[in-house]
Amino acid sequence: MPDEALPEWLEDLEKIPLDSRLRRKESLKRFNTWRIGGVAECLIDVVNVQDLRLLLPFIRKHRIPWFIIGKGSNLLVPDKNWPGIILHLSGDFKSWEPIEENFNSGKKKVSAGAALADVTFAQKCVPQGWGGMEFLIGIPGTIGGAIAMNAGAHGAETADFLEEIEWMDMEGNLHSTPREKLEFRYRFSELNGNFGRVITRAVLSLKESDPETVEKKILECQQFRMEKQPYNQPSCGSVFKNPPGDYAARLIEASGLKGKIKGGAQISPKQANFIVNLGKASSDDILSLINTARETVLRNYSIDLMPEVQILQSAVYG
Repeated sequence: MPDEALPEWLEDLEKIPLDSRLRRKESLKRFNTWRIGGVAECLIDVVNVQDLRLLLPFIRKHRIPWFIIGKGSNLLVPDKNWPGIILHLSGDFKSWEPIEENFNSGKKKVSAGAALADVTFAQKCVPQGWGGMEFLIGIPGTIGGAIAMNAGAHGAETADFLEEIEWMDMEGNLHSTPREKLEFRYRFSELNGNFGRVITRAVLSLKESDPETVEKKILECQQFRMEKQPYNQPSCGSVFKNPPGDYAARLIEASGLKGKIKGGAQISPKQANFIVNLGKASSDDILSLINTARETVLRNYSIDLMPEVQILQSAVYG
């Protein structure tokens, strides 16, 4: 790209004294679990709160299109290039620290960074014998994403275990808010980058158990995933939210769409609420299958399936 086409804000961005790595023209394919997508004008591996405090006001001031990603496990990235900034949390945001308490309540508290992988969190709980969030072993995202989308499985969801959430606004101010002061519902929270609130870490409360019991539960969750889901193919996990009293997978399968192929994408023959990348899927292939599933289920059952997956688009500027 010729110099005259460079964004006006780029020169000022490169002058900010960051510890974080700034990458130009970065492919987004390895930053999402569908392994698709275009190139970002700028991607920053944000390693600490201090850098985030500098970046968010800069983005707001210059009105730059932006988005924040963890593992991109619930994200559809269009094949076209992204003109703004992608913030990818790493470094200090991967922390996991038990919190010592002066009383024995049968609960154990942990401070976890927003970029810590859900799988890692679940694994760290095993030797401690701390239970309740074993379901995270089957969710290929991060703690920040699990909170933002109130991720869940096996009858439990992230909000059930939250005590306190630390987040930053677009002016770089850090806030600490107790769980009861925030709205959570099925696959939703008000703490989301799209709403100008970036989760940095959280305190979670776990149940005191024993390592053998916790490990057994984790193995059961892993076994369920291997048997019921196409875990060895690129996907975003569940594409649609389950409608009240029913299951999106059942409705899609009953509509005769299980196994349907469009280009390089397929509605999984193993689990109909998963769309997998067969190797060379485009974002349009996946969007086509999403629209086909919605339209067919609506026509057959008068139920409008609501997508759980997010589509990469510009967040608010604060």
